[in-house]
Amino acid sequence: MDPFANEQPILKITSDNLTQYADKLDEGTKELFQRYPASFRVDVYPSHRTACYPQWVYDNTIKNVRNPKLVGGAPGLLNAHAQIPFPIPKNGYEAMWNQSVRVDVPYVKGDQETWLVDAAGNVTLTSINRVEQSKPYWDNERQAVPDEQPYWTLISTTVAPASSAGVKQLRHNFLDTEHRDPMAWSYVPGQRRVRLSPEFKYDTVSTSSGGVLLFDEISGFDGKMDKFDFVLKGKREMYIPANAYKFNGASSELVNTPNHANPDYLRFELRRVWVVEAHLKPGERHVQKTKMFYLDEDSWSVAIYNAFDNTGAIQKVTYYPGFQEYDKPQYRTAPNVLYDLTKRVYTHGARMGAEKSSGFYRVARYPSTYFSPGSLAGTGIR
Repeated sequence: MDPFANEQPILKITSDNLTQYADKLDEGTKELFQRYPASFRVDVYPSHRTACYPQWVYDNTIKNVRNPKLVGGAPGLLNAHAQIPFPIPKNGYEAMWNQSVRVDVPYVKGDQETWLVDAAGNVTLTSINRVEQSKPYWDNERQAVPDEQPYWTLISTTVAPASSAGVKQLRHNFLDTEHRDPMAWSYVPGQRRVRLSPEFKYDTVSTSSGGVLLFDEISGFDGKMDKFDFVLKGKREMYIPANAYKFNGASSELVNTPNHANPDYLRFELRRVWVVEAHLKPGERHVQKTKMFYLDEDSWSVAIYNAFDNTGAIQKVTYYPGFQEYDKPQYRTAPNVLYDLTKRVYTHGARMGAEKSSGFYRVARYPSTYFSPGSLAGTGIR
C-alpha cells in the first residue's frame, strides 16, 4: 500500500528548467535529459525519510560501534555482525561496506522478472528467475558469521525463457575479502554437473540481464574492492528515487515506454546521500574507469549509480527506486532501472508489480548445506 498515493509533485524538472536544478542531479540523469529532451522528466515529491528497522538494529549498532574494522588492501570487514558497521564512515571503503551489508531480512525467496527495451522501443522479457537468498549477517539470533563461511549466499534458478529454464547459479560472498575471494558455481540442465564459475565477477556480463549488467554492478556494487580506489566525497543533497510504491506496483506494460522508463511512475525526492567515487587503480583492467555511488543516508543502499568508460564518457546510469516494507520492517531496494547509454537500451527488474514477480518474502532459516555445490546438483535435475 502506498502511503503517499494522494501526493502530487512539488516540482517537475524538464529539459526547459534543467539548468536551475542541475546541481542536485547526477551526471547520468543529466545525460538522459540531453538525449531525450522531449520526453524525459524528473517528478519531485515531498521528502519522507521512511527507512526504519527493528530496534535491535540500532541497539547493536550503538553497542558495538567500536568493534568493526577493515583489514588488508581489498579490504575485508572484521568484528561486525547484525549492525551497521560504520555509521559515520571515514573513507569510501567503510561507506561501501555499509552498502554491502545494508540491513536486510536474513532469509528470503521470490521470483523476479527482467525486461529490456531497445533503441527501437522493442520490449523483451529477458528472464524470470527464482531467487533464494541467505544473509546470516542479519540473523540476530545467531553468533557472528565465521570468517570461513559466507555472509551472503544466493541461488538463482532461471524459470524463463524455456531455452534457459533450469540453469542455476550459486554465489558466496565473504566478509574477510582479504583472504577469501567470492565464489560462484553454475549448473546447466543436460550436462547434469556443477561447474565452478570464477568468471562471475568484476566486468563479466550477467546474461540474465540481456547483456547489460556487469557482475560487479549487482545491487549497485558487488564483490571485492580491489580493482578500484574508493574515495569518500562527502555528503550532499540530491534528487534521488525514493518511496517508489507506484513504480514498484505498476505493470510492466505501463513502465515500458520507448527510450526510458515511464516518468509518470517514478518518484524522486530531495534527500541527503553519501557520495563515493571509485577510480580504476593503475595497472588494473576493467571496462569502466570510474564509478560513482550515491548512497541513501538512512538505508545505506545505492540510490543512483553512474559508470564512466575508459575515455571518461558516461556509460551507465542505474536507479534503485526503494520503498519501506512496513511489515518486515525493511527499506527495499531491489527494484532497479539500468540505462546502458552506449547500447541505447534500458532494463528494469525485481518489481513486485511485474506480472510474474512475487516480490521477496521471508522464509525460515535454510538448512546449513542448502547453499552448497552438492545441494545445487541435487536440486538441478529436470
